[in-house]
Amino acid sequence: MVDSNKFLSDVRADWSFWFYNGNIVRNIYELADTIEVLEEKDFVYHVNEDHQKNDFARWISEVLGDANLAANLWNELDKKKYVKKIRKKIARMESIAEKQTQQKLLQ
Repeated sequence: MVDSNKFLSDVRADWSFWFYNGNIVRNIYELADTIEVLEEKDFVYHVNEDHQKNDFARWISEVLGDANLAANLWNELDKKKYVKKIRKKIARMESIAEKQTQQKLLQ
């Protein structure tokens, strides 16, 4: 199971995601926001069929520890759908984190 706090938190600076256009993000929120406004050519640089790569999915798996979301994103080439999937996962993880916090408060 994915650690919700790790998934939602900033990563160490040396684990940041560096975009082709120079943008740098340190958490899943920044990743979703940056992809959403990314020019199509920059999105295609990181996610494409031709080079069989998906830099964002790889970072999500290797750095944030969410192999399931990464697998779900691997073949997604539509930027809007890509961001929607990330935001849906963020909402789920926020809900889990909130429940965990409430449980700790009750103990």
